[in-house]
Amino acid sequence: MVGASGLAAAAIWFAMLCDPTVSRAALPPSADVCTNAGHAVRVWFDAETARRARVAAAPHQHAFNSMLLWYRSAEGKCAAGHTQEAVRSFKALERMIAGFDANREDRDEAGS
Repeated sequence: MVGASGLAAAAIWFAMLCDPTVSRAALPPSADVCTNAGHAVRVWFDAETARRARVAAAPHQHAFNSMLLWYRSAEGKCAAGHTQEAVRSFKALERMIAGFDANREDRDEAGS
């Protein structure tokens, strides 16, 4: 159990260090649409990352890691000026997050 948690934490740090967050200052003005589209996703990832740091073993770590990589990719698309692709990615991530949160609420209710 401890090994799996350590492996999951290492995967998150590896993903974050290999694909660092894009500075908002470096984005071209045309990326405002992209930045606005990613706001809700960014807020969720900040909160979820903080929550997972407090929890010893978070369920569905692989799914979270995949979504985190997709989010970092969308940020990179924004920085590269691929606004339409990035907005599509952010919208898809919003739908995935809604499903992720709904499944967590279902599990929480079933466990109560």
